[in-house]
Amino acid sequence: MAEDCGLAAVALHARTREQGYSGQANWDWIAAVKDAVKIPVIGNGDVRSPEDAAAMVAQTGCDAVMIGRSAASNPWIFRQIEQYTRTGSYDLPSDADRYEMIRTYFAMLVDEKVGGAEGKMKQFASWFTHGVPHGAQLRKAVYESKNAAEILDAVDRFFQTLLSGRIDNASIAPETQGNPTEAILA
Repeated sequence: MAEDCGLAAVALHARTREQGYSGQANWDWIAAVKDAVKIPVIGNGDVRSPEDAAAMVAQTGCDAVMIGRSAASNPWIFRQIEQYTRTGSYDLPSDADRYEMIRTYFAMLVDEKVGGAEGKMKQFASWFTHGVPHGAQLRKAVYESKNAAEILDAVDRFFQTLLSGRIDNASIAPETQGNPTEAILA
């Protein structure tokens, strides 16, 4: 009916409201919608990697893939999907790439004087540190910071240590193992 009224495309998140973020997205629903309409169908749900995106297209016949939460922890996923589709492989972000992305985003919040910048930095710290070695220690330092300048300083110190190669499990001195952030950010 919506297609007959001029709808140009449809996106389907194949998870119920009751499921929230748990359970498995039902890609069969995407395939059923694709079979029922002539307009483009955009699939969404449980796409965490380029392989997942390719699998969704293969299993459902959808015309495009929408990325949600995975983009927050891996903003490179769009480039990776394009690379994977073209070549069968893709580049992973380096620790330097992650530092640049985190630092740039946080600096933009401060430079643009975004209201509640500290809160947004703390909120996104958990997403942005996904995949960062010892990311829990950086998150802790960010959460304990009292203002944006302290957050930026913690990010800079953490990544300077990480990128210099001075950070690994062995570099955490026994006396600081109860508070590894002190060892990493010292």
